[in-house]
Amino acid sequence: MALGLSLKNITKTFGDFKALSEVSFDIPPGQFVTLLGPSGCGKTTLLRIIAGFLEPDEGEVLFDQTVMNDIPPNKRNTAMCFQSYALFPHKTVYENIRFGLRMRKVPQEEHHPRIEEAMAMVNLTGLEHRKPYELSGGQQQRVALARSVVVRPEILLFDEPLSNLDAKLREKVRVEIRDLQKKLGITTIYVTHDQAEALAISDLIVAMKSGTILQNSHPRTIYDQPSSKFIADFIGSANIVPCTVKRLGGSLFSTESPYGTLRAEDQDFPRDQGEAFLCIRPEDVRPALAGEDTSAMNLVNGVVENSVYMGSMLDLRVTVKDHFLQVNVSKDYLITVGARIDFTIPPAKIRLLES
Repeated sequence: MALGLSLKNITKTFGDFKALSEVSFDIPPGQFVTLLGPSGCGKTTLLRIIAGFLEPDEGEVLFDQTVMNDIPPNKRNTAMCFQSYALFPHKTVYENIRFGLRMRKVPQEEHHPRIEEAMAMVNLTGLEHRKPYELSGGQQQRVALARSVVVRPEILLFDEPLSNLDAKLREKVRVEIRDLQKKLGITTIYVTHDQAEALAISDLIVAMKSGTILQNSHPRTIYDQPSSKFIADFIGSANIVPCTVKRLGGSLFSTESPYGTLRAEDQDFPRDQGEAFLCIRPEDVRPALAGEDTSAMNLVNGVVENSVYMGSMLDLRVTVKDHFLQVNVSKDYLITVGARIDFTIPPAKIRLLES
């Protein structure tokens, strides 16, 4: 059965450096939660505290309302996949997977069926006699994953598990990890600095900076409704410029920015007027079509300074009123560098952020 997890005011310092400052959040049973943030923000420190490898200076770690602070790692029924895989080079795939069962003193007669089951789950059947150096990077990661699930943990922990793989293989293995997690229903905490990875596999994302939580929400909410300038800039691409705002009524605002006068529809912005930041995602800007009714849209006119072919799209650099605007459009648009084009931006796609 999957466990729920709660962190209550976790604080951790190393000398004069505060790695974590009063971190609190809850994880429902069976959820896939990603700790996301730049290097040094405290993600791995928090993961190691959950695993029991580090003790917090303050705060509590609870598994289903049971305080775990004084429980050693081997008694927590968690399993961790490391960035380095941590495989024994002299042992076969079979023996590497078996290691956790021996450490937990699982009865000998259970070893073989459980190892066979774990190998089948991660598509390693037939490779049991190979050594790690005879495997590809993706296969080595699958061995580490099988070694983790074979002990049937209640919480599964990942510390940057795909960072040693090339981009194409990362995409494949992350889907396999997510599919396996859904199949087993294990509560999972995953550490990464890769925003695309976090958006692709998470039920919830905990966005961190400098040892604190900035936002804790579903991937779509964090992307579409970032709570701060840092989140908007860190997760995905964004055009972020200073502006002044004035509420027109309800959730509709008039803004003045380097892009001119734009209407924004933002239900979360708390103030009626003042200084703020305006955030526009590149994919929410598109060329106006001939004869299109744009009365409900924002209309900006700009010159295309650069166009980069990205395969599925064109990444455009557009100058609007002497200010840069990044625009992502379908590769099917016939857009030439130097062209002056009208672009539309829906008011509901403009996010207002506190300055």
